[in-house]
Amino acid sequence: MKKTRQGGFTLIELLIGLMLTAVLLQALVPLLFTSFLSWENSVSRMVIHQTARMSMEAMIRELRFASSISWPLPEQPASDIRFTKVDSAGKKQHLVFQQGSPSGINAKTLYRINQPGEPSPLTQNVVADLSFQFQPPRLVVISLTITDPQTSVSDTVQTSVTCVNIPD
Repeated sequence: MKKTRQGGFTLIELLIGLMLTAVLLQALVPLLFTSFLSWENSVSRMVIHQTARMSMEAMIRELRFASSISWPLPEQPASDIRFTKVDSAGKKQHLVFQQGSPSGINAKTLYRINQPGEPSPLTQNVVADLSFQFQPPRLVVISLTITDPQTSVSDTVQTSVTCVNIPD
């Protein structure tokens, strides 16, 4: 009788192949994890930048047509701005932009308050710092820092607004 040799892997060849695969996977997992963290930070940075931009545009739109602005006392922080705006019908609106609600809760939320009225949040729990500076005769400088609470990614946006209806 003639003996035929069957093809296939031996147990040792199979174990060596599994060991090489495990070593390669060990090198690949940290690379994939780092890529995932980088992607997550990029998405977070995009979201906070967009939130800062939209909040800034809302404040600019309202402040541009302010007819008067009242500032806090020098010893108080300038994290809010109170102003009056005249709408197209000639009716005066008293508005406030401030960090934190009037009741003191949600200290990291940016609010737009139409006085008298309920505060309307422009952001939700992401504002780390908000400041307003008045530079006579009509310039308001706004600085806004937004931080993502989950990833701690932060972005600061600063702009200036010329209030066209404030007299010189």
